Amino acid sequence: MFRNARLMLYFVIGCLMLAFCVTPAAANGQSNLAVWLWGSTVRTQGAEAVVKGLAENHVTDVFLLVRGTAGKADYASAIAPPAEADKDALGDMMAVCRPLGIRVHAWFVFNQDKAYIDLHPEDSMWHHGKANTEFKPYRMEDGKVCPMSEAHLGYMNDMIREVLENYDVDGIHLDYIRYGHMVYCFCPDHVQKATNLGISVDRVREVIFETSYASNANPNRFFEAYESGDADVVAWVKMRQSEIRGAAASMRAVAREAKPNVIFSASLMPEGALVDTNSFAMCHYGQSYEDAGELYDLVCPMAYHLDFGKSPAWVGDVARGTIELVGSDVPVYIGVQAYGNKADRDAVQEAIAAGLEAGAEGVALFRFGTMNEERWSAVSDALK
Repeated sequence: MFRNARLMLYFVIGCLMLAFCVTPAAANGQSNLAVWLWGSTVRTQGAEAVVKGLAENHVTDVFLLVRGTAGKADYASAIAPPAEADKDALGDMMAVCRPLGIRVHAWFVFNQDKAYIDLHPEDSMWHHGKANTEFKPYRMEDGKVCPMSEAHLGYMNDMIREVLENYDVDGIHLDYIRYGHMVYCFCPDHVQKATNLGISVDRVREVIFETSYASNANPNRFFEAYESGDADVVAWVKMRQSEIRGAAASMRAVAREAKPNVIFSASLMPEGALVDTNSFAMCHYGQSYEDAGELYDLVCPMAYHLDFGKSPAWVGDVARGTIELVGSDVPVYIGVQAYGNKADRDAVQEAIAAGLEAGAEGVALFRFGTMNEERWSAVSDALK
């Protein structure tokens, strides 16, 4: 089955090269153009149809999801369960993209893996606690993984190594390389770790309660405590930041060992790029842009302005803040929202223009599966 499929792909490659005679956008003097692409889209539409759309629109980079929140592999893995039996989305995309010069980055979600947690519930994320648990911490059951888990980090590293040893991908791209919210993670191991560091977990929980759950809750209470130097809150935030930085550094080391010239990149939440929301980002995500400048070869701040209720100018602000914090040596591909009813032609074009005018070296569209003729036209005009 695989052999016949590969032969068909090679035939399609030739047809694509003859039909479009395209080169990546950067080779034509345009900015780099990337798309996030779900493996399920490749399995549904077929690699040849997907790459036809990439080639026609001068896409230079593809972030292909090979391990998402479900924890299923969209490549031939001996480690993780398959997304679909006898399907190899990564292999199919590599076969068609490589001759066209389109770079392929294997995209991994870090802190959520339902398949892994089903087998290893001890590595689950724990919530601070809500009223229905009498505000006692409880184990999450949606596949969220505690970033402190060394076993899970080892599992991630094994998957990254497996991909790099078996596929000639151009990059490894990390997503969800962060905490999702300040209410995570209050697992027993974290409570013990924080206690050993001299952090009063009760104090941290008290401030979170005052922020989110008290009858007179102040939604800014935790951020104010962090900014004013509350010792326990600051130490807790720094502990979480250190864990995210350490996990990314571990995966980077594995990637570099397996393929020294691999492009190691990440998607970043946009709040951390801006002065007025940096504390919000550190307290919720533990994801530092200063760390990102040392860890990654390429960063993609996800400046989805419509979801954040912002104007396209905000996309430019995120791009400028990112460039300042990560340094001029790290390329920035500004993440642009290309999904949802409000993401019309003007919204997409204006967001791209704002990001590029602010100095971004490229654009990353979320996502290929939601692109249509109108949005592709907006991209083309913005890049010109």
